[in-house]
Amino acid sequence: MDVKEALTQQILREGQLVDLSGWLVDANDGLYILGDHFPEDYSYPYRIRVSNGNVIYPILSRIPVLSGGYSLLFYRTRVSGIVMEGLELNVSRIYIEYDRGSGQYCEVIVSPEVVHKFVEKKGDYKFRTSRDPMRDWLDEP
Repeated sequence: MDVKEALTQQILREGQLVDLSGWLVDANDGLYILGDHFPEDYSYPYRIRVSNGNVIYPILSRIPVLSGGYSLLFYRTRVSGIVMEGLELNVSRIYIEYDRGSGQYCEVIVSPEVVHKFVEKKGDYKFRTSRDPMRDWLDEP
């Protein structure tokens, strides 16, 4: 089910296991699944925050990042996870359309063990606020 559909139908309940689809995007305050929409809009209002944001580490190790702009990621995704308090999603499985427009999805392993290894090496992921689409990405700190 698409994120927008799940939110507008108000069917999400805390503790529920759900399968959702949408766009995976990182923002200043975390990782989000946005409802399906066009044209692409980073501030699309139908969104669910990923509560276990450190899953971005294995994602970034497998999926090409976008250069410049507001986000490193803007890919179609299918996820499974548990709805948490505040309608956040604790993701347990994630599939990403790594070659945009291909319709082919690859699974990125986001098990707690895999994510923990990244966090041990690098610490919690720091979602940055300094991205500016008008700046050259080479100028980013």
